[in-house]
Amino acid sequence: MQPGVNNAITDVKGVRVGHAQTIRDDVKIPGVVGSTSIRTGVTAVMPAEKDMYSKRLVAGGFVLNGVGEMAGLTQVLEWGWLETPVMLTSSMSVGHVHGGVINYIQRRHPKMGLETDVVLPVVGETDDSFLNDVRVGVNSSDDALRAIDSARDGPVLQGSVGAGTGMVSFDFAGGIGTASRHLTPDEGGFTLGALVLSNFGRMVNLTVDGSVVGRDLDNTFPRETRRQNSYGSVIVVLATDAPLLSSQLNRIARRAALGLGRAGSHAASTSGEIIIAFSTANRTPRASALPSKFLNLKFVSDSFINGLYEAAIEATEEAVLNAIFCSNGMTGRLGRGAPAIPQQDVLEILNRGKGIHAGH
Repeated sequence: MQPGVNNAITDVKGVRVGHAQTIRDDVKIPGVVGSTSIRTGVTAVMPAEKDMYSKRLVAGGFVLNGVGEMAGLTQVLEWGWLETPVMLTSSMSVGHVHGGVINYIQRRHPKMGLETDVVLPVVGETDDSFLNDVRVGVNSSDDALRAIDSARDGPVLQGSVGAGTGMVSFDFAGGIGTASRHLTPDEGGFTLGALVLSNFGRMVNLTVDGSVVGRDLDNTFPRETRRQNSYGSVIVVLATDAPLLSSQLNRIARRAALGLGRAGSHAASTSGEIIIAFSTANRTPRASALPSKFLNLKFVSDSFINGLYEAAIEATEEAVLNAIFCSNGMTGRLGRGAPAIPQQDVLEILNRGKGIHAGH
């Protein structure tokens, strides 16, 4: 399918992305001999230009494997609304980032929790402890605010940036990846974008454009230097300008799991694989500001939803690959490293009589 102008989640009008990251060496921990390294950060996906707390978006999600966390997702699934930024970070930083989002919204709505409802921020995590010393806990509420304040539309920095700084994908450096697809006029002319925090997979399973290139690459990198005890996790954020119901977004989120499978995921036991999806088309006031008892939502008929299913699969698959191909590699604590994927080797594998063109 046709990518959007930026081939990014920001091709959906109003969606912005921002990063904050920390890369430090020779960090001292009180009471611990020696020094350590920090490779971590925060990424903010801002779903809409205007206030999300007062004018909520329709949303849904899907949990393929629940060995992971996305704070706030249970409310999204129950009510079908999204009312905060979608934040991504390291596993042990969820609380600090959660607090940063509350500070962000409270500054704009000082009577929140008094005259209006409380808020439950959406914060997803994956485990960067292979390269990052999570004991230090440098991601703070201020970092969450920095990521939010830096959010922009247009091209998105990908690879080992923001929340993806210390993440590993298929034993290569991974992190943040994004892609988008634009539907034809006959399919509605809608745009769907995906952004992933990719931190999962084994090299031998890596699949590019249908070819399991990881089988060949697996023999060229020493296995003893790779992550041994964890398959990591992946968070997928889907955005679309198609008017949809929450139940329809739940179904689109499930299709994103097929995109993960195309890239080589088998939803391993320790790989949390969590997806959230939202639409920018329907904005709904909070209950206290509703003009009447009734809501009127315009939504796409299920007869015309298949194009969005296909777009979710393709954009998610490519977003995972972009997270890997946009990273230059990353070193971290204990002298560990996650190499950059050898792009030329991948092209040669794809060209090796497999009937798959190399320019994908």
